[in-house]
Amino acid sequence: MRVVSVVVLSLFVAITSGCGETEEEKQFHQQLLDKALNDGTKKAGMQFLQENAQRDGVVVTPSGLQYEVLQAAEGPQPNVLSQVRVSYTGWTVDGEPFESSVGKEKQPVFTVKDVIKGWREALLKMSPGARWKVYLPSELGYGARSPGGMVPANSALIFEIELLEILPQEKADQ
Repeated sequence: MRVVSVVVLSLFVAITSGCGETEEEKQFHQQLLDKALNDGTKKAGMQFLQENAQRDGVVVTPSGLQYEVLQAAEGPQPNVLSQVRVSYTGWTVDGEPFESSVGKEKQPVFTVKDVIKGWREALLKMSPGARWKVYLPSELGYGARSPGGMVPANSALIFEIELLEILPQEKADQ
């Protein structure tokens, strides 16, 4: 994914660099490219994930998703069109919580295909009653954009997700 991002960004810079730019504009575009490739937030997340992957009980998938099963469950698993009810808390890799449904009167319902990539990959492997701690590289989270608040662009993220239920279609429509 990083290679694709670099190629796209490089093409953008290459295309726009020959369009009557001044030397100052060329330097500005090069600085943007350098910043995108050497972002401190991205580096900190990669370092965290590299160290986290070595811990006992952490499973690393081919996509880079890392997870720990905190509470196992057996049973049906959702598909990408399923609507699921979850309880979750999200943290940045420095331990700052940024979002949580814990303690709310009603737990949120999401369609699996509409959540961030890392959540989607994890949810598709979980059964109701399962509780996992997932560690997402930025590409499986919000990527190069910030969802706002305490989560900068290129952030690796941590979530504790409990899959409460897979909603039957008639219940999901309500």
